[in-house]
Amino acid sequence: MRFAAKACAHPAVFRVVLKEGAGIDVASYYETRCALEAGAPPVKLDLNGNCKEDFLIARAIETDMLIVADSIEEFQIVSGMAKQMGKSPRVVVRLSGFELGHVTAEAVFTAGRWTKFGACLDDMPRFLKTLNSHPHIRFLGFHTHIGSQIAELAPYLAVLGKMIELGHLLTQTGRKCEIINIGGGFPLSYVTKEEWDRFTERVKDGYLASLTGDMSRVFIWNNRTGGFERRPDGSIDASRWNDDTFYTAYPKEKMVEAILRGKVPVGGKDVDTVRALKDLGEPDLVIEPGRGVVGDSAVTLARVSQVRRVGKWHNLVSLEMGVTSFGEALVYMPVNRWEIINDRDRRDPEPFEAFVAGNLCFSGDMLARYKVSLQRRPVRGDVVLIHDTGSYGPQFFASNANSFPRPARVLVETGGKLTVMRQRDSYNDIFSL
Repeated sequence: MRFAAKACAHPAVFRVVLKEGAGIDVASYYETRCALEAGAPPVKLDLNGNCKEDFLIARAIETDMLIVADSIEEFQIVSGMAKQMGKSPRVVVRLSGFELGHVTAEAVFTAGRWTKFGACLDDMPRFLKTLNSHPHIRFLGFHTHIGSQIAELAPYLAVLGKMIELGHLLTQTGRKCEIINIGGGFPLSYVTKEEWDRFTERVKDGYLASLTGDMSRVFIWNNRTGGFERRPDGSIDASRWNDDTFYTAYPKEKMVEAILRGKVPVGGKDVDTVRALKDLGEPDLVIEPGRGVVGDSAVTLARVSQVRRVGKWHNLVSLEMGVTSFGEALVYMPVNRWEIINDRDRRDPEPFEAFVAGNLCFSGDMLARYKVSLQRRPVRGDVVLIHDTGSYGPQFFASNANSFPRPARVLVETGGKLTVMRQRDSYNDIFSL
């Protein structure tokens, strides 16, 4: 297993990962340096990413990290540098170009035809025939990463089947397929199935009511349709949700188990996954969970600034925190559980529903574009808690927009040990004084 460093990069986190016996997938020089300084042996680092600098590739070659070539062109760069250095690096190639349909939000889908990541499947048969021109490369197999929060099993089985087929093509060149890395994206259930069904029903009902002139039931900011596609006549296709899904029947390790117990399409036949891997010579099956490991390990706290009405019918809560401190909301519409944690047991007769805005000076700074449910009407100074924010949050999109400080981050380990991962920015930090 390789922990996807981008989900939550910090020496304290990496040390926990290494203690559990896993390696780390790194995608930048500082992620690599951080992992090494946390004690990771280079052999347990996989160097990923679509824009590797020469000095980073050279460091990986020199120390025998596994290099994930993001394209055929990058493979050739690695080969040229390795030949010049007199080294034989371990290399796999990342794949894309899979026809999977809508499997998650477009912003976090990374294995289709329109993606900046990976070499296209269609180019692989011709590429594999060129490997004899690179005798100094230890070519070990294939890598892919479908995307984030892949809630259904079928995409993993389809992708793994294609990779096994390519593995057999690789064996025809006289090599053994030693690694098949199916990446991460293993999903979390942020809400129960009942909560998710109620969410999608509210989205649909609110939009349909708006078509009759009733704006009071709108559930998504600006009367959007969420993951429901809008037809040319203004109606929606309520039979399909084509966006991130925040409930899954296969959360975390259950997805990995389901993959291993499933059947993959190989050579036009559905074959038991384990049998298909054995027929290929039992390559190492590698996974790279990130969100699936840390996503539900953290919470975010923010203070209420004001509560007001918008659009005649709807409540809006503004927090002393911008969307750059809740990065998921920058790229898709995260469905999390929210609550007020001071005077936590005090409740109104009915839940208080509201959209949630941040404190930055641009209209896209919306922390919740759907109505969240709080146990009572908040007041200025209340502290709101957002559940399940351990991945891709303040560390991934953090900035000093409007010169606001980036938030503090604290790691709490089993037994109560506290590690300050980041202190709140000071004025001098923001302006590099």
